[in-house]
Amino acid sequence: MAKRYYRPELDALRFFAFACVFCDHLPSTTPWVEHIESLGAFGMCIFFVLSSYLIVTILLSERETTGTVRWKNFAVRRILRIWPLYFLVLFGSYWLGHYWPSNHISGHAVFAFSILLGNLYILQHGWIAGVANPLWSLSVEEQFYVAVPAITRFGGRRSLTIICIATIALAYLVLLWLGHRGTTPDPTVWVNSFVQFQFFAAGGLIALRSYDRRVALPLLTRCVIAASGLALWKTAADVFGMFSLTPVTPRQLVCGYLIALLGTTLIFVSVLDLQLRIPQPLAYLGKISYGLYLFHDLFISLIFDTPPLWPRMLYLQHHKLIGIPVAFGLTVATAAVSYHFFERPILKFKERFETIRTRPA
Repeated sequence: MAKRYYRPELDALRFFAFACVFCDHLPSTTPWVEHIESLGAFGMCIFFVLSSYLIVTILLSERETTGTVRWKNFAVRRILRIWPLYFLVLFGSYWLGHYWPSNHISGHAVFAFSILLGNLYILQHGWIAGVANPLWSLSVEEQFYVAVPAITRFGGRRSLTIICIATIALAYLVLLWLGHRGTTPDPTVWVNSFVQFQFFAAGGLIALRSYDRRVALPLLTRCVIAASGLALWKTAADVFGMFSLTPVTPRQLVCGYLIALLGTTLIFVSVLDLQLRIPQPLAYLGKISYGLYLFHDLFISLIFDTPPLWPRMLYLQHHKLIGIPVAFGLTVATAAVSYHFFERPILKFKERFETIRTRPA
């Protein structure tokens, strides 16, 4: 196809999702900042919905254009986009842990992450060292996409709709079961694949619903919807204890995740088909967001680790309003270098396997 599929408003949303996660991983500063940080983990939900929306839309377009879905091409595209930087960070973290004890990860953890079961390792052993921690979400993502191309190819939109609805229903059955077992929401419930699959399913349903049609909403309505989504996030975290470190009731788990799912969907829809010019710097940050996500914990740990890796870091630890922008700036710089000199050549090669052409690298 001569025309490329590209949604600039989703690049802006992608950076918003990263900014949420970045805030969530920052050290505590002032009470008002802590209120913002408490919502940060929901940025991961935005990532999941956005990823599923784009992939389901592209697979539907491929099936409509060619009459089929080339599963092998899909697998090659995913491998070329996700794996090179993923394994660079994973093995780099393992090597770094030999010289940075507080960021040491075990060989068993490396093996689990290498076979894309990192979230299951965390489920059993708790959070690992900071630098490699963000990789757990990629395990969940790749697990979900094992079956999606085949469902799209052989079942089409009807089968995808049924599977997405069933996936959401299964997530809440799992939440009820985990709640009755007295499972701790953070991290055991949060990293559970079946629990997180609901956000991918929601993204798929939005893609199915909005395919071949635009979301035409006035700007004021979009603002109200986005604000409502943020309020629902706050309710899920503070009222229902979605990230509690102690067990909560099954009702709290189900209500918390249901509210979080609704809030995430509202925020996503509020941006979809937004008819505003997206500033180039914002679109660029969304473009390099994969690197931002994988590198940010490195610099947060480097600056705010206790005791610091270098004595001079004490100044930035004690002056967090200086240390935080430094960590963010280093993350952006590293992600930009990674994108242009490491990821971009691979993305250009990936274009050979595209049926529906997307944003150029």
